[in-house]
Amino acid sequence: MFSRRIGWLTSTVVLVVAGLAGCARQPPAPAPERSGESLHQTSAGGEVRQWWEILMLGGTPMGHAQTTVRPVLRDGRRVLAIEGLQRMTMLRDGTPVTIEVRFSSLETPEGQVIGFESDTPAIHMRGHTEGDQLVVEVSGSGRTERWTKAWSPRYRGFLGIQQSLWEAPMQPGQSRTITCLDPTTGEAASTRLDARDYETVRLLHETRKLLRIDTQTTLAGQTLVGALWTDASGEILKSWTDLMDMESYRAQPGEAQLASASAAASAATVDMIRSIAIPVARRLDRPMETRRVRYRVRLEGGDPAEVFPSEGCQRVKRLDGRSAEITVVARRLGEAVAAGPADPPPSRADSQPSQIVQSDDPRIIAAAERAAGTQADAAQAARRLERFVFETIAQKDYRQAFDSAVDALTSGRGDCTEHAVLLTALARARGIPARAAIGLVYVEGKFLYHMWTEVYVADRWFGLDATRAAGGISGAYLKIAYTSLESTTAYASLLPVARVAGKLSIEILEAD
Repeated sequence: MFSRRIGWLTSTVVLVVAGLAGCARQPPAPAPERSGESLHQTSAGGEVRQWWEILMLGGTPMGHAQTTVRPVLRDGRRVLAIEGLQRMTMLRDGTPVTIEVRFSSLETPEGQVIGFESDTPAIHMRGHTEGDQLVVEVSGSGRTERWTKAWSPRYRGFLGIQQSLWEAPMQPGQSRTITCLDPTTGEAASTRLDARDYETVRLLHETRKLLRIDTQTTLAGQTLVGALWTDASGEILKSWTDLMDMESYRAQPGEAQLASASAAASAATVDMIRSIAIPVARRLDRPMETRRVRYRVRLEGGDPAEVFPSEGCQRVKRLDGRSAEITVVARRLGEAVAAGPADPPPSRADSQPSQIVQSDDPRIIAAAERAAGTQADAAQAARRLERFVFETIAQKDYRQAFDSAVDALTSGRGDCTEHAVLLTALARARGIPARAAIGLVYVEGKFLYHMWTEVYVADRWFGLDATRAAGGISGAYLKIAYTSLESTTAYASLLPVARVAGKLSIEILEAD
């Protein structure tokens, strides 16, 4: 399941790892339709396929998935209606959170996409194909965006990998590449499958000889590694992804639903904040006041120099392919910046409104004016905006989804993501380019995954953290990625974080 629907499950993992998990939204309609056009679909008879899976994290049941493939008639043509649900419950620093992802699609019997719809905790997406174009609408928080992307008739839908294996089960030594629609980003995700050999595999209630197929999926410039195990008919009975070491197992309907119910009620549910925290032997005294910190970072099975960007106030030096030395020098708005390589300039998206960052919304514009007033100096205005967000989001909790700026402003509650999104929107409303940064921050003897804001002032990027409102960030922050928060690409930008969660070790070498 992880590999055949790598997009929507991977996105759930990304939301969890980066602290973006939230409660479920209302489900989408059973199947999408083109704008202004009715589906006119009825049952076409034939076989209805339905299967259930239990989802596990580190060997602990976290929830379940359900998928249904149903033949239907659409305008007199026989097509497939596909519906899926995935539900997981975990703790975030002791707070139980349930994530639900739903999708539906209409496809030809050959797997070509006609239309689709998907719901994640923050965004609703629908789309359809028009020749060699994929037309997508993204909506949420009262805003809708529409865009088109190049699309090939050879591309498949959400279940493309499983459908390919049904049509032609693989044999040891065979390879194939399949490109499928990722329902969370609306992008084409390409997966290479390499069949290894039959091996003995322990399932939920039995042990069987299954074919192992290793997978490498390329999505948004990231390579995601996994594996799946199939029987002789090509049916996927077990899957695994290296993102948080997650697994899925084929299950009976009752036990799959019970897994979700048990996860929701169990105090033993995995805590996604505490379980991926990174302890360090050396503590930082007054971490938010550190001006320069030098670290040694090691990444299990990878090169941290390829994960942590070397730019701005962060410099990365590769050591041996598994470790790197990272030096972070704090920057403060209004203070002189040491000479060095120029920062990359902001992109156009760093100044524009989006589905999540509604910097053109009258409520955001009015709030930015209240917060910064007539302050003409961009540095001082940004610091006032940081303080405003800190005071506005008065209820700090982990129950929010990846809320938009307007949602965070009106609700006055959230975690680091809501602080970062709202501050980004307010800065852009004042004409200050801004983006969100994702990485790690030191807190009481350990590093936690975190999101903060970066603003572009006087040709430099400066970090601001509205969860603290200290007027900037210190050497206690390690950046992994950044995003302009362009609707669904905000999810894709979190993939680097998901890839390293649970695999990093950090040593503090020097601090002042």
